[in-house]
Amino acid sequence: MKIQWLGHAAVKLTGAGSVVYIDPSEMPYLGKKARDLMARPEPADLVLVTHEHADHCSPEIIARLKKTGTTIVAPGSCRATLGPHFHEVHPGDTATFGSVQVRAVEAYNVVRHHSPGTPFHPRETGVGYIVTIDGHSIYHAGDTEPIPEMERYGPVDVALLPVDNHYTMSAAEALQSATLVGAGVVIPIHFFDTEVQAVLDAAKAVPGIPVKALSPGETFEIE
Repeated sequence: MKIQWLGHAAVKLTGAGSVVYIDPSEMPYLGKKARDLMARPEPADLVLVTHEHADHCSPEIIARLKKTGTTIVAPGSCRATLGPHFHEVHPGDTATFGSVQVRAVEAYNVVRHHSPGTPFHPRETGVGYIVTIDGHSIYHAGDTEPIPEMERYGPVDVALLPVDNHYTMSAAEALQSATLVGAGVVIPIHFFDTEVQAVLDAAKAVPGIPVKALSPGETFEIE
């Protein structure tokens, strides 16, 4: 199967005759190359949305991906943006869509807050996903920090982990999370102004978990 990073938290998974997008969005800071990737995208069989924030839940982009039979999956926090016509999930839910198995898992902030007592991502508003295609498991963390529940998620073949160090995790925390979920490979996402080298440097302290940093449009293939 193939994992294509589309910029920010957006990825496309292809395998077993299915096309799956997670958090498809179009972020201006990524420039023309990333915009072009979403201009005429391949239609989706399945679209997974982790939470309601505009950089993850974009009705305009989802509309470009839809074809007859496309299924949209999202937590209830997306209802105001997406309307009522999607498959609602909560942490712990599992479902199969054609050849794709999906498990929704917890995603939330522990220490990062707008203000005391108001986390950027509260419990029960967002999810991460563990997607299994062709026998390969891909963990998309959504917007989260290292949380105790991660110990129950793995092992996974690939972990797509946010590394912005403001709303979500630092590079070091991402590698901590990779250890918790038993990741075979880490692909950093949700960059903003994080230097990729910081992620690679953090990986040196965690031998045995390779990090594959992709550029927008680049593909990582699992045999």
